Amino acid sequence: MNRPLVLAAALTVALLAPAAVGAFQCPALITRAQTELGHLPKPKGPVQAINRGPEVKLIEARLAQAQAAHDQGQHEQAVKLATEALEMLEHVRRENR
Repeated sequence: MNRPLVLAAALTVALLAPAAVGAFQCPALITRAQTELGHLPKPKGPVQAINRGPEVKLIEARLAQAQAAHDQGQHEQAVKLATEALEMLEHVRRENR
């Protein structure tokens, strides 16, 4: 077999594999964050609702940005944004807001 052809094929696979993994990872992270956002317990009172409101809007915005990045093929950025949304959700849950 032609050695340069084999090297070119191996290099192509090595360079494209991480992008392909990211392409499958970001929708799962986005879906997970959306599901967790939907399962947040209802605010216990008006003060908790006021405290949580801006954070929830920020999480929703981050998820919209992640989806847009995924749609544009920017999978690393989409993974980063979805992970940030999940971290923010964890903070809201931990603070019981």
